[in-house]
Amino acid sequence: MSSPDPSAPCILLVEDEAFLRELVMENLQDAGYGVVEASDGSSGVEALKSDQRIDVLLSDIKLPDIDGYTVARIGKTLRPELKVILMTGYAPSPLPPALQALVYRVLQKPFSLNTLPETVAAALET
Repeated sequence: MSSPDPSAPCILLVEDEAFLRELVMENLQDAGYGVVEASDGSSGVEALKSDQRIDVLLSDIKLPDIDGYTVARIGKTLRPELKVILMTGYAPSPLPPALQALVYRVLQKPFSLNTLPETVAAALET
C-alpha cells in the first residue's frame, strides 16, 4: 500500500467497533485520503489537540466514553474550520439544535462504503 499524498485531506476516524473502523479506514485510504484512527472519544479528542493535520472528523455518536457529539463540539472549538460527519445506528434525527450548525451530515448505519468518499468530498466543499 502506498502512502497517501501529503497534500491529501486527512480524516480523523473515531469508531469503537474495530471491524467497522478498519473497513472505513481502508475505504478512505483507497480513495486517497489520509486517515488517523481513534477507538474512542478520548483518543479522538487527543488527536484533535495534537498538531496532526485533520480536515474532517468522521465519528460514531455512541462511543464508550466521550460521545461523538462532544468530540464534534470540542473539535469545532479547537479547529473552527473542521468539517464534521457523524455516524450512528442509534441516534434520533434531527440533531440537537446546538450541533445542527456544526455538522455536515449524519450517516445512518449501515451506510454504503461506496458513497463514503463522495460524502467526505462533499463535506470538504462546504
